Amino acid sequence: MMQVLHLLRIKHWIKNILIFFTAFFGGELLEISNLKTLAFVFIYFSFTASLVYVVNDLKDVEKDKLHPEKKNRPLASGAISKTHAYILIALITAALGIASFYVPLYVFYVTLIYFILNILYTLWLKHIAIIELFIISLGFVFRIIIGGFAVSVVPSKWIIMLTFFMALYVIIAKRRGELLHTTNNQTRKVLASYSEQYLSSAMILVLGVSIVTYIMYTIDEQIITRFNTDKIYITTIFVVLAMLRHLQQTFVHNNTESPVKYILKDKLILIIILMWLSSFYFLIYF
Repeated sequence: MMQVLHLLRIKHWIKNILIFFTAFFGGELLEISNLKTLAFVFIYFSFTASLVYVVNDLKDVEKDKLHPEKKNRPLASGAISKTHAYILIALITAALGIASFYVPLYVFYVTLIYFILNILYTLWLKHIAIIELFIISLGFVFRIIIGGFAVSVVPSKWIIMLTFFMALYVIIAKRRGELLHTTNNQTRKVLASYSEQYLSSAMILVLGVSIVTYIMYTIDEQIITRFNTDKIYITTIFVVLAMLRHLQQTFVHNNTESPVKYILKDKLILIIILMWLSSFYFLIYF
């Protein structure tokens, strides 16, 4: 059972918490009906994302055997056979097909686009430098949009841009870590198209854009009117602090290759994120 959960990458479901963010920042999260809808959509989307992971692992099983960490994945290690993986795909697909009748129509459409785009990524797009970074970053934007469609809340244009740029920053840091820690680029051929200097420079560029975007969001007149407060800018402190912490861990300690593993282990970054969310909660809901 644990191997199945590992194959589904349950730990990566933490990324899908973004589905709740549109309602949270829209001041609509505490509605019970919204929470129920978002919880169902969260599970629906999470299994869709897991389905993509299984397909990806099936395609890359031979390459994963050459990777120092990925060789321990269920398929690469032989803990789960390809036959069982295909059966799992069939079961999840059937369950998602039924669940699709119970999610808002536009949630289904965006989730379907996400699935198709990520299958194309698995089969082809992940080998195209820079484009592959954008595809992954768009996946996080889809999560924000799906959360909005789930509860009929339109996400701010600033939030959409901020999500994209911050996701892009994290993905670039991941590629930098992979480049430094991987001696055999056959496990991810696109790394041959990058250099440490290029990725480090790209990180700084995108980090600056992300912070400016967040500041623009906090002082936007529509946002101030929506929240009935002009104090949102105060939360910028936590965003800059979190980004600098991540930058330090990337450049000094080189331990952000796995974003999920990093965020679950770095207690300081978790405290900063909690403080950021708490400050936002206080400003929006009180």
